[in-house]
Amino acid sequence: MKKEAPVAFTDRLIRCVDWFIPDELQGTTATHWRARIFVISHVLGPFSAVAILGYLVRVMPVLDWVFWTLCVLCGSFWTLPFALKLARNLAMPALYSFCTLLFVSVFGAFFFGGVSSPFLPWFLTAQMLGFFYLSDRPYLVLGIIAANLAAFAAAYGLNGAFPERVPIEELSTVGMISVCAATLYNSMMAIYYAYVMVAQSVLQQEIKDHLETSSKLRVAKHEAERANEAKAVFLAKMSHQLRTPLNAIIGYSEILIEDSEASDDAAGAEDLRSINRAGRHLLSLVSDVLHMPKIDADDVDLRVRAVDLDQCLEEVSATCRNLISHNGNSFTLAKHVELGTITTDETRLRQILINLLGNAGKFTKNGRVVLHARRQGIGDEAQVLISVQDTGIGIAPEVIPSLFKNFNRVESNEQGGTGLGLAVSQKLAQLLQGEISVQSRPARGSEFTLRLPVAVQAEPAAA
Repeated sequence: MKKEAPVAFTDRLIRCVDWFIPDELQGTTATHWRARIFVISHVLGPFSAVAILGYLVRVMPVLDWVFWTLCVLCGSFWTLPFALKLARNLAMPALYSFCTLLFVSVFGAFFFGGVSSPFLPWFLTAQMLGFFYLSDRPYLVLGIIAANLAAFAAAYGLNGAFPERVPIEELSTVGMISVCAATLYNSMMAIYYAYVMVAQSVLQQEIKDHLETSSKLRVAKHEAERANEAKAVFLAKMSHQLRTPLNAIIGYSEILIEDSEASDDAAGAEDLRSINRAGRHLLSLVSDVLHMPKIDADDVDLRVRAVDLDQCLEEVSATCRNLISHNGNSFTLAKHVELGTITTDETRLRQILINLLGNAGKFTKNGRVVLHARRQGIGDEAQVLISVQDTGIGIAPEVIPSLFKNFNRVESNEQGGTGLGLAVSQKLAQLLQGEISVQSRPARGSEFTLRLPVAVQAEPAAA
């Protein structure tokens, strides 16, 4: 509790000071603190004048108009925090403070001690305040200083000497008080200025560090772009080089399978089927790897048109039926009603469904795979839900959040693969303004659901 008391007192003091500061001056930290210093200095500063004037009351035989003029001018400093609140800007109160303090120091010095006057130290303080608060108007500050010095010199010249209202030897004590008060006042301003300079130095160093980091990031970005371009060129060249021999292997193996079946060579036909399956699997891996950079670069063109969804699903089912049945699985296409026509990119839709059905057939053995399709909603909010359900190995719950990331593979995957199939499918679904969700339980199977709008908004350029 004892440690919190000073903090609470400081907070209350700051709140009291901020009451005088208008909202316009609280926008930036530098302006806000400059206004705070103005309020604090004009609350505490006049007390030093009270000490000097109080001493003069004791030593002066008669309190004349000079004394009361100094009292009025010094007392007016206490009104400046209120003037700041009413004026809603710092320029006018600061200008009045500077001019008044400069005049008081010159006026008091002329009538009380000349160059030995207790008022003279405040002449230097006035100059410092002028440049501090009116730094954007240095010539105005210099002009006001020159005018006061000229008036002081002219008065001295006309009078021929300084008026001696109080003997010089009696001003020595109050002179020491004045010097100490002016020193404390100047020290407060110097501490604040030192704080500002340190903060500015730290800020400049941070700016320098940020500029260096930004330069390094630009270089790294340029290198990354060059590497990405090199990768794209490499994949484009390798695409043809890899696909051509794989298609030849697949095509010739199919011809040889037909010959083996015609000659009743069951063992040879099975070996050839293994070669064919391996070739198709490798072709699918190559296709995933080559297709991912285009999707990541948003370089996939959408050809949106009306698609007969019933016919599309029938053709996809015919394409994947043999692939699914290789592991002893049964395959069913379940449609409760006619699905009609939707507006989408048929090629991308086929690619998504073939990926999902291929995964279901690969991870299911002696089970069943079902392709469900139905419409949901009406009008512009209508959607198509196409799900692929299997009774395969399932997916662990902790794996599902990262399932659609690049190169992610299920730990129990013994079938190989790049881990790109689901990532490609999800990104294609997003290009079609849809998404793929998954529900799964280990050893119970999985269900991947593709949700698409009935009408995809066509875009003229790449998606």
